[in-house]
Amino acid sequence: MIFSFSHLLQPWLLPPGICFLLILIGFIISFYYAKIGKSIAIFGVISVWLLSTPIVAYYLINRLQNQYPLLETFPVDTHGVIIVLGGGNTIQKEYGNKLTVSDTTLHRVNYAAFLHQKTQLPILTSGGKGMLGEKSEAELMAEVLQNNFNIHAKLEEDQSRTTADESFYVAKILKENQLKHAYLVTNAWHMPRSVYIFQCRGISVTPAPMDYILYGPGYSILSFFPNIQALDASAIAMHELIGLAWYHLRYAKTCVPS
Repeated sequence: MIFSFSHLLQPWLLPPGICFLLILIGFIISFYYAKIGKSIAIFGVISVWLLSTPIVAYYLINRLQNQYPLLETFPVDTHGVIIVLGGGNTIQKEYGNKLTVSDTTLHRVNYAAFLHQKTQLPILTSGGKGMLGEKSEAELMAEVLQNNFNIHAKLEEDQSRTTADESFYVAKILKENQLKHAYLVTNAWHMPRSVYIFQCRGISVTPAPMDYILYGPGYSILSFFPNIQALDASAIAMHELIGLAWYHLRYAKTCVPS
């Protein structure tokens, strides 16, 4: 119930939904308090413009995705594991409506395979069943590893629905298998929230960030004009910042640092 409610609420907490909501609220208030209402509405218009500009969007996303450096060395740890977090699933119409991993998840799996080739560590896939089918994300990721890389996922966590869930169930699996350390594979912008909650569960992790959101052409006068890619980057950044703030509020008292 909470999971479904949070997903219904998300569009109104992230751009452009939050901006349009401010405009609507401002318009309604202006009938009673003209100056206050107009100020709120104008703020909504300015905010959607700013969050749609590369100069603002990539500043926000870079504050998240540059917190942990790219891996350059791959020390062997015989008591370690590679954890690859789920990022959604999708249906591929061109393959007979086959249920498989989303593009985000596929990129994570690809990098997990790369790390496996570098370290020979076992891979743990993580992610429960979504709304699109019977298979869990963990199982779908394991299929991609086997079919695309001939790598067998040694462990699967298939109960979770959120990143916090993943950390909870993965911690149990690591304890049962006497695994003391993990490379944590997820998108660079998702890494701060993931590292925080996994370390709160007492898991020692080495961040393995990947799939950065980059602004290709370099900054220019066009960086101050809105585009849809920038708005998407702002939405991702705000989602992660809100999620990280919530984790600090929700789990700070029960956090058991690794």
